Amino acid sequence: MEYTAKLDEAIARLHEEGRYRTFIDIERTNGRFPHAMWRRPDGSEQPITVWCGNDYLGMGQHPVVLQAMHEAIDAAGAGSGGTRNISGTTVYHKRLEAELADLHGKEAALLFTSAYIANDATLSTLPKLFPGLIIYSDALNHASLIEGVRRNGGAKRIFRHNDVAHLRELLEADDSAAPKLIA
Repeated sequence: MEYTAKLDEAIARLHEEGRYRTFIDIERTNGRFPHAMWRRPDGSEQPITVWCGNDYLGMGQHPVVLQAMHEAIDAAGAGSGGTRNISGTTVYHKRLEAELADLHGKEAALLFTSAYIANDATLSTLPKLFPGLIIYSDALNHASLIEGVRRNGGAKRIFRHNDVAHLRELLEADDSAAPKLIA
């Protein structure tokens, strides 16, 4: 098998389908949220406003957050040292989980590396815990939800975007005793 040719074909197909991803290089400056500088491949620069990021409230540049980060780095160094399964669960993780659980009036909380991973892990795990679970997913859900639903191996129903009547129709067509989740 010619691996290079196969990989080249796959990349060409991504280009043809308009799904080939390229990354833009941005440089954020502390205190300038949500403004940044776009550094183009040709070396030119353009000021931009970043509204598509996940730092919705600019907390990544908040002085109190930065001070807490500096204190943690000074006390323990940078990085967790491994995944949570081996040596990467720190007292800081446990303290934050306890604080989040308390904030939300829950018994416990669990941190994930990202919301994407949390959604994917939850939706791909629940059908194993609840046999026969049917997941109903909006056709235009976030990729993390779609991937979790796709990987779960269980029953899934896709309803038209924001179409409650279609969702109701799908719900009514299924066994009323079956466990259900709307994602």
